[in-house]
Amino acid sequence: MPSLSPYSLLAKYRLNQLSHAIVVGMSAAFLLAGCGGDSPTTRTTEPTTETPAVTYKLTVTSPVKLKNALVSITDASTGKQLDQKTISDGSDVSFDIAEAYAKGGRVLIAKIAGKDNSSLYFDTALGKMASLNMPLHGTLLMLPVASSTIVSPFTEIAYQRMLVRANNLDASKPDLSQIKADDLALALAFANREVSSTFRVNPATLVPTIGSLSDLSKFIIDTKDVINPPNTTFQYLNIFFAAGHIKLQQVENPSDSTPMLTFAKRAGADMRDGSLDGMGLAGDGKNGTVFLENPIISQQIVNTDPNFNNRTNTAELKEALATTQQAARESYATRLGGAETDANKNKLGGAMAQLFASLSKPDPAGKDYFTQVDFVTGTHPTINEGAPSVPSPRSFGAGNYKHAFGLGSIKLTKEPQKIRNSSCALIDSQVDPKAEDKDHIAQTQNIDCEIGANADGTLGNYNVIENLVGTYTGDNQCKLDIYFNGDIKLTNGQKTFSSSINRDESDATIRLQPNSQDYVLNVSSAERNPPEILQLRITNQNIVSATTGILDDKNNPFPQQIARGDIVCSGFKPVFTKP
Repeated sequence: MPSLSPYSLLAKYRLNQLSHAIVVGMSAAFLLAGCGGDSPTTRTTEPTTETPAVTYKLTVTSPVKLKNALVSITDASTGKQLDQKTISDGSDVSFDIAEAYAKGGRVLIAKIAGKDNSSLYFDTALGKMASLNMPLHGTLLMLPVASSTIVSPFTEIAYQRMLVRANNLDASKPDLSQIKADDLALALAFANREVSSTFRVNPATLVPTIGSLSDLSKFIIDTKDVINPPNTTFQYLNIFFAAGHIKLQQVENPSDSTPMLTFAKRAGADMRDGSLDGMGLAGDGKNGTVFLENPIISQQIVNTDPNFNNRTNTAELKEALATTQQAARESYATRLGGAETDANKNKLGGAMAQLFASLSKPDPAGKDYFTQVDFVTGTHPTINEGAPSVPSPRSFGAGNYKHAFGLGSIKLTKEPQKIRNSSCALIDSQVDPKAEDKDHIAQTQNIDCEIGANADGTLGNYNVIENLVGTYTGDNQCKLDIYFNGDIKLTNGQKTFSSSINRDESDATIRLQPNSQDYVLNVSSAERNPPEILQLRITNQNIVSATTGILDDKNNPFPQQIARGDIVCSGFKPVFTKP
């Protein structure tokens, strides 16, 4: 059931608005031309009437029943709360959104939160009402039409990831006011894709509300729309995969009184870096590391070799980086509900088995689906309507799929290729005269310098600094913030230096030692006078030092060391070393 992304909808809407403006403008011109001048002898006084305010209905829906829950709407661009209402007993509430917050595609944040101890939600893992003691967020692109949006544990996970993509490193103090709506829309679209490809749950899909376990028994898996109950195969799989992930939280933590909310909190923290890998951003984990203290899966290996970045199709799970995460994927799939051994191939194992056991009359076809589905790849022998229709997912399931920071190697061809040495000077590479011969093992050569690194993370261009994003602390009040879009800020006491890396020809990544993962990342501001530079020393993904200064040698625009530093910071905690 493919659908347009919010970013595509925004582009389509703005094109329609442009066409509408042209028609209205031409109509107005013809009307004025036919009316003649504004003569004093023909002017009449018309009674003044107030034009009614234009609003658009927005319905916020919960996938589970709520009692005494607060629902609020906030404009992301200003941080202003637009409205707040209470759901006394139900699952949805509607708001009238003013035209000013719908025209142009505004990003709005919907939040469901508890009011007091009487605030409850139905927990599908427990099969009963539980305390609504943690807020859940959903993000939507508001257009000038009546619309609905859902707020769930999976929209909360996407929200946390979107905050990072919108340059919010501190999840407890998000500030979206400086981010453009287009950037937020793109961040939301990518966050939804990452959640879909990891959990096989589309956060934006509206589903029927669950108020009891008997409601789960009513759903029927089908390959077409059905009238009663009103669900499709896509919705069915969305509901049951979602319920399975939450059930796993309860199975492995039987004393947890709010498994749905705990899952949202733990998964949201883990997915801030885009992968379900037991790691967050630099500064998220214990003692400032990336390693989370209470992860859903055990902390995975850190990608330190950029040669693993050269994979072509993560969905096929055949390339090097995906191979290194195979154990993580298979382990989580088994816990969720995959067959544990070949002998048990047609039996459910793990959380899904317990979920279906809790239902009085589960749909036989639905249960049969989960005995045959491959929980690692998300594929089924005959039914595949539930596969997320998103381009270039990282992978189905758990694992660390972020690219390593640094420089890999280049595959040699019969013709010389232009590459740069460690001084960033262009050289002719070696050649491989047998490059096109059958069964020939390709020869490679290290890349030792790259100029104009990309840090926008758009589709087809991976973000080369993504593995470095986060907050670092060092000696003498040093603090380094690296944002998703390439913005970098270094602070030492009262001194602060800010710059940005994103395809700037004055920036460079330089390998310091042959065949090593020891680099300097130069972030230069050539437009300033005199030119300034921030230089990061990085070894095996860990930032060793950060220095700012003046780029005063015109003959050496890509130095490996700054001669005279203004801000000099060292002693950064090794975020990719387990504490």
